[in-house]
Parts: sequence; C-alpha cells; structure tokens
Amino acid sequence: MIKKLVLLVFISLIVNSCTKDDICSEGTPTTPFLIITFKNHDNPLFSKSVDSLTVTTIIDNDSIHVYRFVTTDSIAIPLNTGANFTDYLFVKDDNTENPGNTDNINFNYQRESVYINRACAFKAIYTQLSADLEIDTDNWIDEVIVNKFIVENENETHVTIFH
Repeated sequence: MIKKLVLLVFISLIVNSCTKDDICSEGTPTTPFLIITFKNHDNPLFSKSVDSLTVTTIIDNDSIHVYRFVTTDSIAIPLNTGANFTDYLFVKDDNTENPGNTDNINFNYQRESVYINRACAFKAIYTQLSADLEIDTDNWIDEVIVNKFIVENENETHVTIFH
C-alpha cells in the first residue's frame, strides 16, 4: 500500500511539475518563411500563376525540393538560419519528362536571433533582405522586387517576382 502511495505521489509531482512555459504553443510565432508572390510583368496589378513550378535549394550538397510541380501565384519558402544567404532554383514548366526553364535567385540577408520564451527558445528575424536574379540567355523571370527588407512575420509579401 505504501509503494502505491509513493508511486502516486511521484507521478503527481511529475505531472504537476510541467508549467505553461514548458510547452511551445502552436500559435506562437516562430522563424518566418519568405513570402513570394508572382505578378504579370505586362500588368503588374494582377497576379500571374506559374505553371508546374519547382523550387529547389541546395544545402550541404543536397538538393531540397520546397515545391514540386505546383501551379501557384504565391509561395512561402524558408531562408537558411545558419547562413546569411540562401540560393533557390525556380523552375517553370517542370515535369518528369521535360526539365523546365530554370532561373536562380540569390537571397542575401542579416540574421538576428530573438528570444521567444523558455519553451520555444529563439526565432530568427531576417534584415537587410536583397534578391539577385542571375541573368542568363533564357530567363523566364523578368524582375525581382524586394517589398519588405525585414522578414519578421508571414502576414505580408516580402518579394514580388514579375514574369
């Protein structure tokens, strides 16, 4: 009987020792993604979907597909929290039989760590954002505009790509 009582007290102490700060709630803002919208170059007021878009980044010699074969007019992509740049390949009209037209955009930024709380630890905020489109003979992207130079939330468009 005493063993059961000791076990019950031990379990209740463990359960009650967790505080609200020990669990990072789902609604807590974390490191934001970069929000990109695609617009019509001829009529910049209108969104323009990209057909069969594949977005890929290379980290430590590994290709990572963030999007693959999607048709969309906006995307949210992560920036590298371990470096001050992230390179992305944007492939239009990509499919399994035919590689599409590939354009490379280099995103450069400064990183700041912001403490959230004990459970969630830190998140990254990106400042001084810039985007450089590598020009080649067959670019499908006409222009890249940075709308917000600070990436601290996902409530607004940070970059607009005209095509």
